[in-house]
Amino acid sequence: MTDTAAAPITQRWGADDERGALNLLDPATVLAATKVCTTGRVYNLGLPVQRNGVPWFDYRGAPMRLTLTGGGEQNMYDEYGGPPDLGANEDMLVIAAHNGTHMDALSHVYAENKIYNGFEASTFSARDGAKRCGIEKTGGFAARGVLLDMAGHQGVDWLEPGTKISGDDLEACRAAQGVEIRRGDVVLVHTGWLKLFGSLAPGEDPPFLQPGLGLSTVPFLTDHDVCAVGADNAAIEVIPFDDDRFLSVHIELLVKRGITLIEHLVLAQMAADHCYECLFVAAPLLVTGASGSPLNPIAIG
Repeated sequence: MTDTAAAPITQRWGADDERGALNLLDPATVLAATKVCTTGRVYNLGLPVQRNGVPWFDYRGAPMRLTLTGGGEQNMYDEYGGPPDLGANEDMLVIAAHNGTHMDALSHVYAENKIYNGFEASTFSARDGAKRCGIEKTGGFAARGVLLDMAGHQGVDWLEPGTKISGDDLEACRAAQGVEIRRGDVVLVHTGWLKLFGSLAPGEDPPFLQPGLGLSTVPFLTDHDVCAVGADNAAIEVIPFDDDRFLSVHIELLVKRGITLIEHLVLAQMAADHCYECLFVAAPLLVTGASGSPLNPIAIG
């Protein structure tokens, strides 16, 4: 398998590339992905956007839905000739790009002052956001998704906080489920962390430690040439961070290899249904210059 210390896969798709491993999704690969569905069941993999009952970090703030118009106002559309009993309810959403279920743009993390493909971290500015590798450059995509139910494989509701998933663990789970991982797939990892979060008493803080991917999963994912990785936890990777390096798996996957990361996926129902193969569809908001986007990915089994 590939050594994670080896030279990163930079400029694999050219010096100007801003989509990374999603370039693997040529029309033939996407068309093949549409043919894996067997039940037609649709799974919404996004968390609800709400203030309570969902995980969020303090510095990002709770997501908010604010009323813009409505609330039973009369004569709302007088100036347009509307009758007094006609109105419209509209909302305004306030949510951090990396709150709840979300997708990282390739500009999200930088290391040694470089983002993906060697672009300078300074290409991201407070005014304009990402000049390179913004979420609008990533765009929406469809691919074959493979669920690896690590919690189910180990016979538990959730992996204990701090559990480090290895490449061998992923391979053992894949083999036990009898599913292949192919070039251009999205790998979805179910740790059960959201179920653990849901078990907490009101006001109880979730553990900072989380089960997640360790550095030894990088060769596994690289050798299978996946285009994206998603999980039901807050960071994809294990916390405490592997090798005592902050965001070490983010650096190896997102920064060095351009593999898109999707966090806080709701995977429990797919796991319960033993739906290990699906058509996976992700459509981020095309916010110019954004480092990520809230997301409600869809899986069709």
